[in-house]
Amino acid sequence: MTKNLSSAHFIAIAAVTLIGLAPLQSTHAASVLYQDLAPTGILSSPSSITRSFASGSGAGNISFEIQGYLSLDGSNCCTDTFSLYNDSDLLFQGTFNLGGGGTDIVFVNPNGAAYTAINLGYFNGGLLNVSIPVTFTTGNHVLTFDYSGSPQGLGDEGWGLNNITVEGVAAVPEPETYAMLLAGLGLLGFTASRRKIATA
Repeated sequence: MTKNLSSAHFIAIAAVTLIGLAPLQSTHAASVLYQDLAPTGILSSPSSITRSFASGSGAGNISFEIQGYLSLDGSNCCTDTFSLYNDSDLLFQGTFNLGGGGTDIVFVNPNGAAYTAINLGYFNGGLLNVSIPVTFTTGNHVLTFDYSGSPQGLGDEGWGLNNITVEGVAAVPEPETYAMLLAGLGLLGFTASRRKIATA
């Protein structure tokens, strides 16, 4: 014998389904949290730019390409230093010969980032590709890409960002959000059952 389900039954089923899905959402594989594949074009040095994203808690990765324009220097008389911060945490710092001469030196690399620096020749710029494993906390984050050194003007040197990708666990609603949702569903179910009794 088939029975018609009331709206209260549907709400109860939806609530149970949401409770069951909550743990699954927090264990998803890495997702792309932020991506910008468009080149910024030439930026003066010193300068910095930021990018924002949200994440859940867990392992992730940040990858990007620095494009050196003209004569961006490694370690020499006119050292230019690149730094990447996630919020206030310094994830990577070094100086690289991207067309200006000097030596490649990594100053800070706590997470064991992989990197490749390519010098395209004096005053021809270069490329620095970096991939950094990270562990994110749940919340909103700000990446700061920064170049520092003596100002020499865009006629002499510059830098830019290409192909930024941030991967990690996608942000999921806080437990309080599920509690409020379930309370609302329960109230709707109670109201629906009262209406059914009133009209009987």
